[in-house]
This record gives sequence, structure tokens and C-alpha cells, in this order.
Amino acid sequence: MIHAVGNYLSKLYSEISTLDADLIILAAIVVCAIVVLDGASIFARKKRKSAGLSSSTPTVSVDGSKILEPRHYVSDMQGLAGRPDALISESGHIIPVEHKPLANKLRDRYVAQLLVYMRLVEEFEGKKPPYGYLILGKNCRRFKIENSPERQAWLQGMIIEMRSIYDGAAATPTPHPKKCKRCDLRASCNFRSDLPQELSITHK
Repeated sequence: MIHAVGNYLSKLYSEISTLDADLIILAAIVVCAIVVLDGASIFARKKRKSAGLSSSTPTVSVDGSKILEPRHYVSDMQGLAGRPDALISESGHIIPVEHKPLANKLRDRYVAQLLVYMRLVEEFEGKKPPYGYLILGKNCRRFKIENSPERQAWLQGMIIEMRSIYDGAAATPTPHPKKCKRCDLRASCNFRSDLPQELSITHK
């Protein structure tokens, strides 16, 4: 058996040595290309999974991917900027996707972030996305957030308020007992929830 294998390998080596050198180089390049493409494909699948997407989702971009490069939008016109975790294609629209792997429930701030992405996608991609997706938790629960005029008006109200505070208007704190309890800055905060209301107002 060993003798037969040795003869086979010897014969194979003899046949390879008679091949044209250019053909051998071409074959080596093809093999290397297959290995690289396979590795890139595996990497792209991992990035899709980390963004909460299935491998069958028509994906335009994924944050952190070198193949499906992320799109970072910066709008001077709107004064907004953002980079969605992913952009997918559905029914002729570019749909933003935001993945919150540690989140356990839907929160207003997640919705606001996604609505900002919808504004940016409309400006830079030339077409208004009718909705976006929020993907929450380790189980990747998917929430479809409609891009409605009411939601955009709600977002615009928050943007106006933030800009007025940035320009010097007084901010109104809204302390939350659970959040205050876990906050690293609570010892030096004049608005924490366990302070008497009068003292909190005095320190504004």
C-alpha cells in the first residue's frame, strides 16, 4: 500500500513538473483568489449577523465591513450626521437598520436615532425611506419603525430644543430614580432624584 502511494506521488510530481510554468502560476493565483474570496465571504456573513441581518438580506452596507463599506452621512444642510449599522435594499428603497444588542426594550432615543438616519438617507440617496428597522437584544427582535410625518415632527421638536440649549437656553433636567442610582456622577449632580425638590431648583 505504501509502495503504491509512493509510486502515485512520484508519478504526480513528474506530471506536474512537465507543466508549463505559466500554467502553474495561474493555478496558484486561482487557488489564492478562492481562499481570499471565501474568507471575505465568511467575514461579510459575520458582519451581517452582528448587525442582526440574515445572510439572505439584500445588504448595501454594514458598519465595520470592508466589503460592504459603511456609509457615513454628514449633512451641513440639516446639521445632522450619522452612520447606520446597516443599509438594506427593500422594494426599491434604501432602508436604515440600527442594532442595539444590549437593549431589552424599545426606547424613544433609539427611535429618534433611526429617524435621523431616515432623514440622512433621503438627502444622500435621493429617496425617502418609508420605514427603518430597530433590532434589539441578543435574540435580534426586529421592530419596523414607520417614517411618518408625525414621528418626524416629534423628532424636529427634539432637535429644536437641543439646538436652543446649545445656544444658551436653560435645560430642564428630568432625573429618573433608577438611572440616578446607577450613575457615576450622582455624588456631584445637583439634579439627582434623591435631592429635595427645593434644593435641586436652588442649584440650577
